[in-house]
Amino acid sequence: MDEETFVFGSFRLVPAQRKLLDNGKPLRPGSRALDILITLVEHAGETISREQLIAHTWPDTVVDDGALRSTSLGCVTRSAMAERVDAMSR
Repeated sequence: MDEETFVFGSFRLVPAQRKLLDNGKPLRPGSRALDILITLVEHAGETISREQLIAHTWPDTVVDDGALRSTSLGCVTRSAMAERVDAMSR
């Protein structure tokens, strides 16, 4: 059985396995950041409201804007870039 895989740039996302790879190397974004990325990628081309994003990422939880900002997709990007820079400096 083939698993759904999304490829964008050098990244490969396998939601069912909760894996994010960059050039085949695993990245380890935070759990919530990965939830956000999966939601956005699975709904590519659609407009996702703040409420929909929160419902997918934090079900049954009250979320304030601070939590949403600190777990934003930017965190995934920064994490991926930091890992890439670390690997390049070795």
